[in-house]
Amino acid sequence: MKKLSIISHFYNHPEMVLKQIRYWETLPDAFLSQVEFVLVDDCSETPPVFPQTKIDLKVYRVTSDIAWNQAGARNLGIFNASAEWALYFDIDQHFYAEPMFTVLSQLHTFDKSTLYYFKIKELMDIVNNVSLAYHPSTFLVHIASFKKMGMYDEDFAGHYGYEDLYMPRVWEANGGVRTIFNTPDFFEQLDFGTTSLSRDLSRNAALGAEKMRNGTRNSVGILRFQWQQIPIPVA
Repeated sequence: MKKLSIISHFYNHPEMVLKQIRYWETLPDAFLSQVEFVLVDDCSETPPVFPQTKIDLKVYRVTSDIAWNQAGARNLGIFNASAEWALYFDIDQHFYAEPMFTVLSQLHTFDKSTLYYFKIKELMDIVNNVSLAYHPSTFLVHIASFKKMGMYDEDFAGHYGYEDLYMPRVWEANGGVRTIFNTPDFFEQLDFGTTSLSRDLSRNAALGAEKMRNGTRNSVGILRFQWQQIPIPVA
């Protein structure tokens, strides 16, 4: 059993997905032997053509065309993860190998009811134009605990925002805690992102406020869409 499932999802930008894979392939074998990578293609218009790779890589494609389906894509990723712990991050982020290897070596000491955020270099909130110390979608979590205490609420799918802000509220309502690694930067933000979809927050802001008033609980049911596994040739 692998120690860590490294999970990310993407919509379009196939060249950047392949660039990430090429970077992961350069990581030390001592690191790669302990991790698996799980990628979810959220119904991209032009999906990547995946080459042979030596890394332990699983890829799933959402075939239902749902705008801003981050909640569903992230649930699909962890639903198919096989390690004890999961590292979530967006495909437009680059993690530094050395500090992540240190985290991997210390996983056995971490609290299973804690959601751990990572410091990120020079991140700006594009909606409010403020600097952020960490990204709300980038964190380490114990998989069994996450499935029991939270996961993502797919009611937010179809519109932009708030699934990443509401999820930790549910986590805490179920007894979990949150913290941030007090260490140098683990991640760097890359200069690309989705520009073809509306970022209107109004619908999901109202939905989040309603859910908070009604007791901070996820709606019932995950993976409310069609998906398939993409075979990856092994080098």
